[in-house]
Amino acid sequence: MHKFAVIFLAAYFTVSLVASDWHYPKELPNGVLSDDEDWGGICSSGKRQSPVDLAVDASVRGEFNSFIFHNYDAPMKNPNVINNGHSIQISTVPGPISIAGGGLNGNYIFDQMHFHWASEHTINGGRYALELHMVHHDKRYDTIQRAAQEKNGVAVLGILFHVTKDPNPVVEKILENSHRVFESSGTNTTYKDNLLLSEILPKNKETYFRYEGSLTTPGCGEAVVWTVFNQSLPLSVEQLERFKSVHDDSGHELKHNYRHIQPLNSRSLIYVPGHGYTENFGVSTKLISIPLMMVMSLIALMGFSL
Repeated sequence: MHKFAVIFLAAYFTVSLVASDWHYPKELPNGVLSDDEDWGGICSSGKRQSPVDLAVDASVRGEFNSFIFHNYDAPMKNPNVINNGHSIQISTVPGPISIAGGGLNGNYIFDQMHFHWASEHTINGGRYALELHMVHHDKRYDTIQRAAQEKNGVAVLGILFHVTKDPNPVVEKILENSHRVFESSGTNTTYKDNLLLSEILPKNKETYFRYEGSLTTPGCGEAVVWTVFNQSLPLSVEQLERFKSVHDDSGHELKHNYRHIQPLNSRSLIYVPGHGYTENFGVSTKLISIPLMMVMSLIALMGFSL
């Protein structure tokens, strides 16, 4: 019982890390969000806030070693699903699952993941249907609450989703295991099926954007090193609409739960094209092979044209 209480409390406070009354900007008749975000504190005064537009023209090229995903291919231990009034969040007992590499300064322990519909980050001004945040804290700190007080104490992986004709089977399993909490904020349930984080990562994990920013909910602590993968995953319109049926803490359907784009404020935005991938933003394709390049060069030297 004590272990369950710890998981529940961690799940509730991990997203915002504060208990306060706040809401997302209202949606105008044309579907665009209003400008009435007034969260105060560092959310309003901070200079390293998230999300941002991942603009190619504003980025610099980076090269880091590959990510190390420890126990991402093992089922999550005692996963708990909670409707915290602002998202659907899945948490686990911190410890077994972690990440390192990828330019991160140390090892980061997985705490929880949650969804935003539509996406919070945009790429070249384009917004995606859904964004998944996998939240980790630096293992040098006992809790994510403590880690969120330090620069780069939190590492978040952002996975984007685009709409396609066919449903995403992993997303479907998540929706089926979460629907019991959709209609009431503060409710939670046990995730019944096995959930492997590796199943919801993009195939190309070497191409991504990196920058230093903040949590995207109050109190907006500027403690996050962000990784947003360039390759998006599919989901169906029907699956997207089911996320929109989640109820917030006022009992209304949460039609959207993404924050406005924040100013970059001259921060370094790094684009990592990955080894063996072209700099094709949006789609990762293998570089032309060296043998083929040699053949083409020989043909050119012989005076033939292709």
